[in-house]
Amino acid sequence: MAAYSYIGYAPNVISVSFFNGTVTLATTYDPNTDRRVFNVQDDPGPPNLVNGDPDNGTDFNGDRFNNENGDDLTQQGLVTDLDGTPIGGLTANGDIYLEESYTLTNPNGGTIDVYRVEVNGTLAGYITSEPLDPGVAYAFTVSNVTPDNAPDTTDPDAIVDVPCFVLGTMIQTPDGDVTVENLKCGDLVTTAEGNAKKIRWIGSRTIDVSQSGQSHLKPIRISKDALGLGSPTADLLVSPNHKVLISEAELEVLFDEPEVLIPAKFLLELPGVEVVNDASQVTYYHFIFDQHEIVFSNGAKTESLYPGDMALRGVTKATQDELFEIFPGVFDGRLTDYGPTAAAVLKKHEVSVLVANNRTKRPVRIQA
Repeated sequence: MAAYSYIGYAPNVISVSFFNGTVTLATTYDPNTDRRVFNVQDDPGPPNLVNGDPDNGTDFNGDRFNNENGDDLTQQGLVTDLDGTPIGGLTANGDIYLEESYTLTNPNGGTIDVYRVEVNGTLAGYITSEPLDPGVAYAFTVSNVTPDNAPDTTDPDAIVDVPCFVLGTMIQTPDGDVTVENLKCGDLVTTAEGNAKKIRWIGSRTIDVSQSGQSHLKPIRISKDALGLGSPTADLLVSPNHKVLISEAELEVLFDEPEVLIPAKFLLELPGVEVVNDASQVTYYHFIFDQHEIVFSNGAKTESLYPGDMALRGVTKATQDELFEIFPGVFDGRLTDYGPTAAAVLKKHEVSVLVANNRTKRPVRIQA
């Protein structure tokens, strides 16, 4: 049985106008009250999906024929608020499926996928491939959802999207390596540029990843030398969304970038990178500077916390308020005051191109 979770929007804050051809997130949107957690339990078939495709139990399937049964007869879900309280009016562990998909035109370039989620025929909310900006009317095209265009559940929009270090990770400082749990606000950390930067905020959270609803948060192990000699110098455990800085000759050719940031979960195709499946309780740490930085963790180049909307989903309201006070004006949905990421961030399909390109070489290695 596969268990996966998505964070999405409540129905009342998403407006779909077929007359104008737009999808809009309400200006009154409150991330603390207007989001939903879609928890899916998906058994593999038989039976097959209604279109004849095998039911492998790993895709969040749709309702191709609009019959309110869904294509996948073994796909049930529980929709809750962020605190885990079931949403009233929805059948607990009812048939859950994606009724429609919308492809939005992103004003900043590219597209955004939006999926309408239903439980037993009742609208439960929407999930998106990236956060929407409140008040923006996104032009869209619409299609009924088939199993082929459903989201990739090997990369769900995780409940905690904060990039984190695991307890015991060694962070390089001007005074030598220090375990992440012994760092505190005001301490200096050595960055990849050779500068010493002061930690403005540091936080931690312990998660029981042995629970089925939290299994997607199990840490990723990057084995010693998996990214190149001395990178890392010892096995490095990070959260799935923690980004690693990669330098590779082909990056200039493929992406016009000398180096890029890649989420650890996208590196699982590489030898020596794996999910720690036997993990149970994991304590994650994250810290922030005045700008996004690259630091040395067990010798590998990795990111500090970048306070985007995706990261803020995984911290408490009290933590959000604390960050708002430390960085006034930053969290306006645009991050104009905080600055850009330390390097370009690759998407999953771009990483697949890079990894496939490396497989034609011997030995297979991406240099960090």
